[in-house]
Amino acid sequence: SHSGNCEIVKALLSKGVNVDSLCHTGTPLHTAAFCRQDGAMKILLDHHADCNKIFNTVYSPLIAALNVVGSLNVSPLKCVKLLIKAGADVKGVGTVTPLIMAANNGLTDFYKCLLEAGADPNVRDDVGQLPIEIAAYHNRRKDVEILLPVTSRTPYVRDWSVDGIIRYVKSMPSVEDDPMYKMNPADLKLEGSKAYKRKDYATALELYSLAIHHCPADATLFSNRSLCSLKLGKGDQALMDAELCKMKRPGWAKAYYLQGSAQMLLRVPFSATHECICLLC
Repeated sequence: SHSGNCEIVKALLSKGVNVDSLCHTGTPLHTAAFCRQDGAMKILLDHHADCNKIFNTVYSPLIAALNVVGSLNVSPLKCVKLLIKAGADVKGVGTVTPLIMAANNGLTDFYKCLLEAGADPNVRDDVGQLPIEIAAYHNRRKDVEILLPVTSRTPYVRDWSVDGIIRYVKSMPSVEDDPMYKMNPADLKLEGSKAYKRKDYATALELYSLAIHHCPADATLFSNRSLCSLKLGKGDQALMDAELCKMKRPGWAKAYYLQGSAQMLLRVPFSATHECICLLC
């Protein structure tokens, strides 16, 4: 972490600032975890910051630390271990679990601490895949080897072995086989816009998702996908994309509008405060 930011955090806390105050990126602990600032995190946790505070229905500090759109040049492993030591819930909310995040993001070194803390390897993601299947899909053999002994055998995979699971997953239809996957991001975005205008929100959402796969730093793609999710009544997804959009493009009015719209759809209250420590990023 940046030593200057740590001093700022200490100074603000010494003045009585609420350690769990909320702003557009969550609590200070959410922000520090997302930015991989373990020094600031330790200070906040030492001041009894809530390591299980849920922001926007699914977003915990642990999920924030595991997010690949954070500071990619710094490993979040130390941050994750700090949170687990403080008592962070490793089970997650619904299909958004730390283990699924680790599997999707190729965070091989994280499985041991998550599993030892009680993470469930048998929870499926929103498309029905187990963490071990996600790892196999991405050709991460070492990940499959780690997850195999702790994952309950599934009846549809006859050969329950590392090679058998990888072979089964590779035999299933892949997103790469979709002609849309081969389109360049600009064309995907354009076709997504066309689909949205003709009110084909499901297709638009799929196109924006493919574009995000190619360009994960483009805040506009997340805002567009959030809007599609709103139109489809998927408040949780809309809220998560709006939150990611705000982190990628701070201060963008459209992101705040989408966040508010998603919260209204979910009937989630939002309490903003001027006390939030937003100097961490």
